[in-house]
Amino acid sequence: MKKTTALLLVLILALSVVGVSAHTSARFKNGDVNRDGATKIQDANLIQQSLVGMKTLDWQQNQLADYDLNGNVNILDVTEIQLILVNAKSSPEEAPIVPEKEVPPVSNTQVSDTVRVYFSNNKNWSNVYFYVYDSSTEVPKKDWPGDKITTYTPNDSGENVFYADVDTSKYDRIIFTDGTNQTVNTALCKASSGFFISNDSNKSAMMVGTYAYTGADKGNLTELNFDYPGGYKKKVWIWTPADYNPEGEKYRTIYLTDGQNLFDSYPNGRKPPYGGWEVTDAVESMMSNGGRGVIIVGIENKTYRDNELTPNIGELNPELSAADARSFKDGNGAQFGDFVVNYVMPYVQGNYNSSRATADNMICGSSSGGIESFYIGMEYNDKFGMIGALSPAFLLFDDSVWNSYLSKFDLDSDDMPKLYLFNGNHKDDSLERNLKVYCDEMYNRLNNAGYKNMTYVIEDDFMHNEAYWRVIFPDCISYLLGI
Repeated sequence: MKKTTALLLVLILALSVVGVSAHTSARFKNGDVNRDGATKIQDANLIQQSLVGMKTLDWQQNQLADYDLNGNVNILDVTEIQLILVNAKSSPEEAPIVPEKEVPPVSNTQVSDTVRVYFSNNKNWSNVYFYVYDSSTEVPKKDWPGDKITTYTPNDSGENVFYADVDTSKYDRIIFTDGTNQTVNTALCKASSGFFISNDSNKSAMMVGTYAYTGADKGNLTELNFDYPGGYKKKVWIWTPADYNPEGEKYRTIYLTDGQNLFDSYPNGRKPPYGGWEVTDAVESMMSNGGRGVIIVGIENKTYRDNELTPNIGELNPELSAADARSFKDGNGAQFGDFVVNYVMPYVQGNYNSSRATADNMICGSSSGGIESFYIGMEYNDKFGMIGALSPAFLLFDDSVWNSYLSKFDLDSDDMPKLYLFNGNHKDDSLERNLKVYCDEMYNRLNNAGYKNMTYVIEDDFMHNEAYWRVIFPDCISYLLGI
């Protein structure tokens, strides 16, 4: 009876505790599992706890826990450490820690340039046109209103789904129209598939929802609670695609801020408060076009959002209003970055088949999440090979602060992360237009410094909200993943 109770307690602890230890890229001595600089009895205890499921070791801790260097972590490693501590044996050689940057990246699945685009006619238009064009030249495939599409198939909701094949190497934007009504400009890329008129449309714009038409399995979404260094709990959502295999080739991973606004729905049935980015639909569309799935990690930024997503890199822009200056003063973006890199990332890489290669990891966010993602990607450019910054709040700091901060990086190095900058410029959205001024400056600053691998996308009719970031996100990942 006592044994059963003890086992039950271990199971309860394993299910209720997310144990993640901080780590760095430095080398540690063999057996220093908690990475405090010395091998002690606490390290032996940590190995024991991991063996019974009470603690989870990240990839580096698992290497350090293999004290006898035989390739396995078991009770013999605990015994070896105990013997060393009482001077009954001499220490083995230092464990070889593989620097993360030297981990080879996964193979990049190339997707066909031609994708089949589906449009659910949920507004019962009498005619459906696909107006396809190249955003860089504004040259359309066919003059307005575009190609009249007559090929369709009914769906389970009784809607006619119109479809056509489009070459994404020639055209990267699409507008759906009946000749009079029209949707917003929508990204057309290898992470595109199905579209429909979204419920968050309004008088000024007809918004688009996205989905993977081929009916790909929605994958699996897991919700976890982490102890945040700020003294409170933080939710983290981890989504694995339908093709996820815990063995074999590793998966690329996208880390996103504002996890509360990313998914269509959450494990408890809750819907995103401001409309979701439908991030999984973009990945599933990429998969339906022949690409390989990626892991998505969404990190909550809710109650303390302004504080968590503001890097403290210098004095705030003196042009900010007094209210904004109070909201963003003394930001704890460094703490949040440390949490992402030293707590969340080790957990994901230790418990999922997630690649540790720098080139395979992306950090992405919008608005405050955009500036924080840029900051994290720069600070930890040995961890992230890709940065997505949508409508980033670069206006928090003026030119002098940015120049001073960026001076510590070798910006013309080939090793700097691949960067996707985006900003809207809607005439009725003063915030987005103001953000664009500073995003223009950042792009020019980086370009003048010789930054090699980046793009800057501007959509004049886009505003500052999730509905617009949703339709540009596929373009972001298509560029960064290089599919």
